[in-house]
Amino acid sequence: MLNWFRTLSLRNKFVLTILICLVLPSIVSMNVSNFFTRDAVRTQVTDSSRESMRIVNQIVSGQMKNMLYIMNFMQFDEDIQDPILSLSHVDDSTSIGDIFVSKNTIIKRLGTVMNTLGNMYVTLLLPNGQYVATYTTMNFDPRTFMKNSWFPEVEGISGYNVKWIGAEPNYTNGSNQPYVLSAAKKLSLNGLTKGYVIVGLEMTALQQLFNQYENNESMMIIDGRGRILVDRDNSMIGKLFPYYDQLPAENGSSFVKVDGEDYILLSSQVTPEWKLVNMTPYKAAAQQIESFRKTDFGIQMVFLILFAVVLLYVVGTLTKPIAKLVQTVVRIESGQLSERSNISGADEVGRLGYVFDRMIDRIELTLIENKREQELKRKAELAMLQAQINPHFLFNVLNSIRLKIMMKGDEENAELISSLSALLRMTINRNNAYISLHEEIGINEHYVRLLNSRHGDRVVLRVSAASDTLLVQIPRFLLQPLIENAYIHGLKSQSGEITIASRIEEDGRLQVLIKDSGVGMTEERLMELLEHLENATVAQVTEKSSSPTLSGIGINNVFERLRLIYGHRFDYEITSSPGNGTAIALRFPQQPEKEV
Repeated sequence: MLNWFRTLSLRNKFVLTILICLVLPSIVSMNVSNFFTRDAVRTQVTDSSRESMRIVNQIVSGQMKNMLYIMNFMQFDEDIQDPILSLSHVDDSTSIGDIFVSKNTIIKRLGTVMNTLGNMYVTLLLPNGQYVATYTTMNFDPRTFMKNSWFPEVEGISGYNVKWIGAEPNYTNGSNQPYVLSAAKKLSLNGLTKGYVIVGLEMTALQQLFNQYENNESMMIIDGRGRILVDRDNSMIGKLFPYYDQLPAENGSSFVKVDGEDYILLSSQVTPEWKLVNMTPYKAAAQQIESFRKTDFGIQMVFLILFAVVLLYVVGTLTKPIAKLVQTVVRIESGQLSERSNISGADEVGRLGYVFDRMIDRIELTLIENKREQELKRKAELAMLQAQINPHFLFNVLNSIRLKIMMKGDEENAELISSLSALLRMTINRNNAYISLHEEIGINEHYVRLLNSRHGDRVVLRVSAASDTLLVQIPRFLLQPLIENAYIHGLKSQSGEITIASRIEEDGRLQVLIKDSGVGMTEERLMELLEHLENATVAQVTEKSSSPTLSGIGINNVFERLRLIYGHRFDYEITSSPGNGTAIALRFPQQPEKEV
């Protein structure tokens, strides 16, 4: 039997498997259900109510999860953390514009996730009294939340737990709904409270969902003390559920008498503190099931026949493209890389064919690029061999020239040649990838001295390096491109001051600051620069750079190189304003995480 199944085509295997796994169980299920429902109507009534309960519970739980998602989003989204931190440090010196930018950033970021989650109102409260709200606060001050009786419980919450508040009077002007369903969470980091987030859910969607079962079932949400939180009748909200003490256990059921009629009572947890309750009149539900049972059999039989007709067509549309794709793979395996399946369509097979063709295109392109890269590499190696000179010969010649100039009494020009010799020695010597900070500073002092010799004594280099940083090993030629950038773009090749400062941060990282007294940048230009530095890669910058100067690698390459060496532990900060110059702060560990 097994061997016979293996000899079948993919199409026949698919059809036979579906018939066995779907059609046969459906037929058996219909017959067994038809036999047992006659003697188990009560069980089916309960199961029907439980199924309705399950569907509603999924939707209600989804709304609760959406509320949780918003709160967790506020706590963990990286794009929101910086504006929250900025708001938490607001003082008298903070401008209204900065506060508006931080609040607007948070609201826009929240808008990207709230548009698909239904009508929710989010409030962010900070310990310093600042707040952010996604609703109008013209007639309501969100800081009054801190005076509510439940707020101390939010303060006492530990970890990532949530305080499920319940039905609160509607504090927004978004609808005529008198209540909103609220929950709150404390935002904390390293044991410190950063703020509080309160999420309010408009009840209209839940009440409309409950109204769908108005004729047969009554649904509501209650809290741990039996108070009604959500009901299709707003007048019931806040009252005690009269049958709270008769609620069954999870996934259980119980029967209660209401005005002499039996009701099935079901409950299900939607949060650790809230329950969804369903009351179904037994008599009406039993009558419905009896009528549904008779029509269900006929409907399923019609669909089974229709399924058998559609099955052959669907299987054919699936297996033919797969067979064509297999043939293409076989031809490509034989070396025909120009072969393509040309399979198209919006389904998975169509996308698979399209992706497969594009993958072969990329493989061909990669082979061409690898060949080109090998040719360029060989040309570069040849050029390097042709360009090699004996560095010792060059240094000896420069020293001889310096000694002759000194013997003639021209100490200033002799000092310039000494600086040039030191700079060239550091440029040519590539044996060590790292040098100490004080050596790097010394090289830049030579560089500024040579720079002033070309344009006159206009640039003053000031060094303010902490003593415990001077022996820290840093990558070679880390500061020179930044010094040159400060001179060309900051000082506009004019006179001014450039400062190099260093210190050890509290987390053990080295901070190196390069600051100029130049023209500075506008906020728009600074944002463009930061975006460029984030998006540019070493390869892109190298391709565009053709400068023969010492800084030909560019400031972009300096940043990208530090990212490669120190990974996520490297970060930088650029501050600038018109007329106040530009400052670039680099922070990275004292030891590299990996080699470049």
